[in-house]
Amino acid sequence: MIQYLLTSTIAATILLVVYQLFLEKEKMHRFNRFYLLLSLLFSLLIPFISIEIIEEITTPATAPIPMNFSGGTMVIAEETSYLEQIVWGIYILVTAILVFRFIRNIVAFYQLKKNNATLSFQNATLVLLKEAVLPHTFMNTIFINEAEYQERKIEKELFAHEMTHVNQKHTLDVLFVELIKTVFWFNPLFLLYKKAIQLNHEFLADEKVVQSYKNIPFYQSLLLSKASCNPPLYLASNLNFQVTKKRFLMMSRNSSKKMILSKQLALLPIFTALFCYFCIDSVAQVQATKATNTKYTTATSNDRDAYYAGVLVNLIDKKRNITFSKKYEALTLEEKNRYLPFTPKKYSKKSPTKAEFEDFKNSKKYAIWIDDIPANNSHLEVYSPDKIVYFTGSFVHKNARSKKFPQPFQYNFYTEAYYEKNLKNAHKKFAGKSIDIVLSDSKRLPKNLKPNTEEESLVSPNKKLANLNPVPKTETLVNLLRETTKETNPPPTNDVVFNVAGITEKPEFPGGMEKFYKFVGNNFQAPTEPNLKGKVYVMFIIEKDGSITNVSVLRDIGHGTGEEAMRVIKLSPKWIPAQKDGVPVRVQYSLPITIMSSNS
Repeated sequence: MIQYLLTSTIAATILLVVYQLFLEKEKMHRFNRFYLLLSLLFSLLIPFISIEIIEEITTPATAPIPMNFSGGTMVIAEETSYLEQIVWGIYILVTAILVFRFIRNIVAFYQLKKNNATLSFQNATLVLLKEAVLPHTFMNTIFINEAEYQERKIEKELFAHEMTHVNQKHTLDVLFVELIKTVFWFNPLFLLYKKAIQLNHEFLADEKVVQSYKNIPFYQSLLLSKASCNPPLYLASNLNFQVTKKRFLMMSRNSSKKMILSKQLALLPIFTALFCYFCIDSVAQVQATKATNTKYTTATSNDRDAYYAGVLVNLIDKKRNITFSKKYEALTLEEKNRYLPFTPKKYSKKSPTKAEFEDFKNSKKYAIWIDDIPANNSHLEVYSPDKIVYFTGSFVHKNARSKKFPQPFQYNFYTEAYYEKNLKNAHKKFAGKSIDIVLSDSKRLPKNLKPNTEEESLVSPNKKLANLNPVPKTETLVNLLRETTKETNPPPTNDVVFNVAGITEKPEFPGGMEKFYKFVGNNFQAPTEPNLKGKVYVMFIIEKDGSITNVSVLRDIGHGTGEEAMRVIKLSPKWIPAQKDGVPVRVQYSLPITIMSSNS
């Protein structure tokens, strides 16, 4: 929402400044009317427009993200933002009042028309009012004083002025900008737009009167004589709107046609520049070369034998009409080289830079996973770049994006604890019990499956994706390294760690969270540093028996607060464990601890 408001306001401000500096003083009022309305529409719609331009860059072939879709998102304990609720409450209240005011004023016009005498006048309706009012227009209705009309004291110039408002339907412009003001009442920019639009309406009406009667001094004196009259309702087009020096000067101004045309043509690059700046995103698309793969390497005999030792290999080679199911050790050397030529490279630690880390917080650009769990980009706020010891990601083409993850990039981030347990030695031993390998002739592939003639894809035991170099280019490897189990939906194992969103019953501290925080308060030894306050974010796993393990600090405020928080959490009594479908499971839990020294 904030991004929308910023983009819309910047675009609207630039276009209004251009109008006031270069267009308002020129005698091209019909064009200016179109420009002001278009500027409003353009600024309101431009944040919704997004065009991606793919720029191909050549780089050695790299693998897409290794991802484990274990369901749910990592949940950090969140505090209720009362300030945000108050702000939204105020916005809704004020908007409701303004909507009521807007509707009430429209109804007031129709009540005046219903309760007073009316006359037909050309293609408009005259409403004769008892009270003394200045002639003003709403839609195709002109409201005038009955006594002045009967005594013929209303000059024909005034009727011509109001008929211009009727014929050119100026009320529709006013209603449009007033609706925008009602929704965006907190933005004073739209008030400036309304004033500019109404002033331009008066320029149009004045121009019509001057062209018809060609008596500028008389018309100007007539306007001055009416300037002190009471203004009508704010939705009306009225005669004395800003009777200023601007209107008088405009009546006698002569604009060069060449100057007008040059200014109109100059608007095209301005709109184009705004459109390109706000709507077009340049996205780098990696064009893979036949360089060595960064994720997998041709395995040596010893490394491969150690990696696949004891693994059951299930093969369907449709091209060669070969099918077998046997242990890796039973494969011939030719079969090993043909079907299992690779082992993964070691995951070397790498942390994002500060600039990269800040960019990853953009939820429109990146879908992220933290320790193989889908997460909101705001969860990165509790980390610092050095807490991420490994990360990887890639660009996702539009036809491959989903409703859940529509972002053009997907990235996975790993913490120290996860890296040590799952990635550090992942290149040494295959994690699954069996491998399914299906080799198909690419000529026989279904139309909706595009063969990749330069790379082959694999799905590892935890469904991570990677790329391989080709074996034969006419073959496509599908479902390589997919772990198979005897049960379609096996029960949770001791190794599975769920997040709070993926379980049926959440873990609970005996006596509730108030008791837990009381326990923390009684045992936490706050540092003696004066005026120290802030939050320490800790994460831990609640085991199936309720015990606490894997305690880590996501972010602290220094002075030993992180270490102290870990010490206290490790002292915690056993929790009531989480359950999934009635079965106790391990769950990852995160929460903030507020620190405030006694003398702060």
